[in-house]
Amino acid sequence: MEQRFTNDISDHVYRYLIDMILSLQIKPGDRIPEAGIAQQFGISRTPIREALRELAKDGIIHIYPNRFSEVAVYDPEMIREVGLTKTYLDRLSVKLAAYYGSRADFNELRTLAKKCYVAAESGDVRNRIKGDSEYHWALCSIGKNRSLLQLSSRLIVQVEYLQAANYLEAEEAEVQYRCHTQIVDALEEGNVERALRLITEPSIGFYNLKDVPTFLYQ
Repeated sequence: MEQRFTNDISDHVYRYLIDMILSLQIKPGDRIPEAGIAQQFGISRTPIREALRELAKDGIIHIYPNRFSEVAVYDPEMIREVGLTKTYLDRLSVKLAAYYGSRADFNELRTLAKKCYVAAESGDVRNRIKGDSEYHWALCSIGKNRSLLQLSSRLIVQVEYLQAANYLEAEEAEVQYRCHTQIVDALEEGNVERALRLITEPSIGFYNLKDVPTFLYQ
């Protein structure tokens, strides 16, 4: 994914906060404990605030200047907006993968699908979510479209956040694994329409897109 920092400390703080947020140790609506993080790592507020600015760009925290920062709370409309964008980008990724994908690319997708499934079966929520992201990132990467990769890089963090905050609504591990592998099957067979249907259907329910006109994400 894209390089965000030239400062290693800011990058470390960013990843630390991402893990805290996605594991719900800091929950939606909670304030970010800047002073505690500075004390814990023995650093100034500067790299912390740089990391917070990146998280704000990702859309998973809100910064109130000279006051505090807090984890974002997504209302239903925001969830639908994220879902609609993700669905559109996923479908574009499938179309590009169908055109550019190689046997090695598809084998990599199968490996990542298995990794996600193993994490889910063991109850490892964080790595299941991360595994799903890696699968979708690999699918997106096949097309080598830099604009698509840039958009997807930012969106992935929001998607991970929503999956963590709404984990009880996640698909059963077996269902997700079957969907992941069937998408690869369809791509290898050249059945683009089936691959598009398979990658779209899970998002319709999770992001509540049932009433969204299909032409918006086709």
